[in-house]
Amino acid sequence: MRLRIGIGLVFVLLGLGSRVALPAGLLQVTDGDPVLAPVELPDVTRMHVAVQEQLSEAYTWLRALETGVAVTERPSDRGRHAERSAAYGELGMLLLAGEYLQVAERCFLNARLLAPGEFRWPYYLAHVFMKQGDLPRAVEQFGYARRLQPNDLAVLVWLGHVYIDLGLPEAAEPVLAEALSRHPGNQASLFQMGRAALATEDYTRAAEHLEAALNVNPAAAVIHYPLGMAYRGLGDLDRARDHLDQSGGRAGAGYAAGAAVTLPDPLMAAVNTALRSPQAHRDLGLQASERGDWPEAARQFREAVDLAPANPAMRFNLGLVLNLMGASRAAHDELEAALRLDPELAAASYTLGTILERTGRDAEAIERYTVAVTHDPNLSGAHLRLADALRRTGQLDASLSFYRRVVDHEEARFGEAMALARLGRYGEARERLSVGMDHHPEQPAFPLALARVLAAAPVDEVRDGSRALDLVLALAEDHKTAAVAETMAMALAELRLFSQAVEWQRFAMGLATDAALPSVAQGMSINLTRYLQDLPARTPWRDDEPEYHPGPPVDRTLLDPSRP
Repeated sequence: MRLRIGIGLVFVLLGLGSRVALPAGLLQVTDGDPVLAPVELPDVTRMHVAVQEQLSEAYTWLRALETGVAVTERPSDRGRHAERSAAYGELGMLLLAGEYLQVAERCFLNARLLAPGEFRWPYYLAHVFMKQGDLPRAVEQFGYARRLQPNDLAVLVWLGHVYIDLGLPEAAEPVLAEALSRHPGNQASLFQMGRAALATEDYTRAAEHLEAALNVNPAAAVIHYPLGMAYRGLGDLDRARDHLDQSGGRAGAGYAAGAAVTLPDPLMAAVNTALRSPQAHRDLGLQASERGDWPEAARQFREAVDLAPANPAMRFNLGLVLNLMGASRAAHDELEAALRLDPELAAASYTLGTILERTGRDAEAIERYTVAVTHDPNLSGAHLRLADALRRTGQLDASLSFYRRVVDHEEARFGEAMALARLGRYGEARERLSVGMDHHPEQPAFPLALARVLAAAPVDEVRDGSRALDLVLALAEDHKTAAVAETMAMALAELRLFSQAVEWQRFAMGLATDAALPSVAQGMSINLTRYLQDLPARTPWRDDEPEYHPGPPVDRTLLDPSRP
């Protein structure tokens, strides 16, 4: 059966990496048939068995055409040339996808000679030359393709890109200007125009084009480096530093320059999806995940699992995306399968723990988190979730050691302080909350909790009503919540301002009632009674308050068979 490769319009990423290989010799054309380069199938044993079968099928069809074994319905030489051209080209696409560049080059040269008016073959040949590092020949082939389809956006952008990499930005600019005139606002065109202007030291135009490109898709981090260099050239060092800090290093030159800039390129999309291998589907799934296209990511990861069912990483990828999509039961099954294949896959244990935690199965979640941190001590998220689960279930001393392993994390600092408070170690809790305020000044949870400890801890030497009042007064300006109002009442009561404390406590209870939290309002009545009796609070938090019970909302039906 003849191999067919479908081509659909999708978005691919600029920049496919660079490999260097020796190019095949240029071919000659006689007055009769073109003289073709010999093509032999390379050693493909390193590829997945499904890919080997694809390549073998394509090569077998090509050989059948060349030897006359295949019977076609086209009687003319011109029709036969087209058939052979397609066979060479489709084999070349598979070889290009698999990085067999030397043989792919020969295939595309043959395909172009047999069908010189077919746009695809010089276009693909140009990409082969780019990946081999032969940029002058890439320019030649992109120019050939441009003559066949002058309006093609991808050809114009890639041609401008290669001109810049050759140190010819003046040649790139008119090509890229044409791309922008035909496709206004295209990010890749704007990005390459910015690079061209930067190369000519026209820093004003470079900044304008690169800013416009970044506005199209702010996630395209590769733009930050050349944009930072443009602002440096303009003498705006603050902006330069800001963009260079976001660039992650120099990524603004060479073939990888567009690694995070999107370009509609249906022909290279066809190459990227040509190989039926688990690795190819995995890569496509990762690209879809980066775009936040979870259904497409799940589809690609499912294809990868179907091709490599015994690969735990493939099953983990699928389980992770299914979980993000809300298909918790299906995610649970894939993660369990991954762990049966590799019990030491820490990320799978961790993700499975998060699902179990959401179902209220804390003991099982703790077991999974423990396995995760055992096999990957650097998995900070698992340490934090394990510490929270231990604290939630009353295992306070055990939770402290795990919080302290990620102490620089704001949630870990807060969780440790809350565990200390629940253990009655209020002096240590006060110290941890003060440190938290210094390290995380943007987080109101730290001053709010510290104010409660200073106002209501049942240890005389820990309390400081004046400081508690200062903290909560600063919070009350921007945070008009029941928790802040209740803390204000605690601070006022500690300063023996009981009438004001009563007013604030009633205000807090009203806010809780308005928020449809009658049980919370009822719990507040305990301190209201104390204030009416001129007694200060001596319990910073009730046992049922959320500060003592960290964790996600629980849905015990999450893994029911009726759920996805």
